[in-house]
Amino acid sequence: MRKTLHRLAAFAVVAMLSLAVVAASSAAGTVTEIEKYGHAVTDIWIDDFLSGGFALGDTVDIVFDNGYEMKDVPFFNGYYVGNGEPVLRAYPGDEFIAVCINYGKLNEIAGIAPGNTVTITLNTKEGRLADQELNSLVYTDSRDDYASDEIFANFRMIDEGNIAEGVLYRSASPVNNENGRAAYGDALIEGVGVNAVLNLADTDEEIEEFIAEEGFASDYYLSLYEKGNVIALGMPVDYSSSSFAETLASGLAELSYLEPPYLVHCTEGKDRAGFTSALLECLMGASEDEVVADYMESYSNYYGVDATSDPDKYDLIVENNIMPMLSVIKCNSPDAATGAAVYLLTHGMTLSELAALIVNLSL
Repeated sequence: MRKTLHRLAAFAVVAMLSLAVVAASSAAGTVTEIEKYGHAVTDIWIDDFLSGGFALGDTVDIVFDNGYEMKDVPFFNGYYVGNGEPVLRAYPGDEFIAVCINYGKLNEIAGIAPGNTVTITLNTKEGRLADQELNSLVYTDSRDDYASDEIFANFRMIDEGNIAEGVLYRSASPVNNENGRAAYGDALIEGVGVNAVLNLADTDEEIEEFIAEEGFASDYYLSLYEKGNVIALGMPVDYSSSSFAETLASGLAELSYLEPPYLVHCTEGKDRAGFTSALLECLMGASEDEVVADYMESYSNYYGVDATSDPDKYDLIVENNIMPMLSVIKCNSPDAATGAAVYLLTHGMTLSELAALIVNLSL
C-alpha cells in the first residue's frame, strides 16, 4: 500500500511537472498592430515570453484564430531567415513579440488584422540556436560608439564600375531621426553638394511629419524637398516583388531628369539602399566583388563585421543578403549590366530615361 502511494505521488509530481513545461512552452495573445511592412505586433511582452520557457534560437508553431498556421518558425532577435520565410521576432529595443515574414506582408498572406488572436507553442528547443548566435547583430545609436560621422551615418560615395566620382552617394536617412543619425547625414550631404535625393523609405506625408517634429535639424534636406528635388517612394521591403521593381524604376526614371550629385537612402541605408546601389553599380559595369564589398561596408559601419574580424558572419550575410539581390538583378541575363538594364526597362523605365541616367552617373 505504501509503495502504491509512493508511485501515485511520483506520477502526480511528473504530471505536474509536465503540465508546467507545457504551460511554460506556450503563449497566447492578440494582434495589436500591423506594422508598415505587414508584420503583426502582439500584446505578448518579450520579457514574459522569455521568462515563460522560450529562448532565442528556439523554433515554435504559430496558430491564428482564423486557422492560419505556421510550423517550426525560428524565434530570433532579427530577420535571420531567407526572403519570404517566417520569423517570430523579439527585436532589440521592442517590448512585444511580433510575427513576421521576411520581405513579405504577413497580414495579407495570413489574412489577419488587429484583434486576431494567436497561440505560440514551442516546437524545438534550441532548434535554430546556431543561426541565432551566428547572425545576432546589434548596433547602438550613440555617435560616441563610432569612429566618424560618415561611419555613424553609413554615408559614402558610390564610384564602382563606371560611376564617376562625386555623382552618387548613399546613407542612412538624413530626414527620419528615429536612429539619431539624421542631422549627421544632412551635414554630410550638404558638404558634398547633393542636388537630388531618392528616398526609398518614406512617403511625402511621412517626410512632412519628420519636418514638423520638435528638434528637426535637417535644414539642407528641407531645402531640397522644398525645391522638389526629393523623390519620395515609400517602397516595400520585398526586393523580389513586382511592386518594388516598378516603384524603383519609376523613381530612377524621375531621378534621370534631375542633375547630380544624387543621394540614395532608406532608413538605415542598408537594405533598400543596398539593393538600389547594387542595381546602379551593376548597370554601370561594376564587378561582383565591387558590389559585394560596397554592400558589406554597411555591416562594417553598423556592426563591425568584415571579412577579417568575423569571416563566418561575413560569408553568411553575403550568401543570405547580397547574392540573392544580385540574382534578382541579373535574372536570366548574360551579365549583371544587361540584367540591370532589362530590370529597369521591363518595369517601366523608358530607353531615353535609362540613357539619361547612365550619362548622369558617368559625368
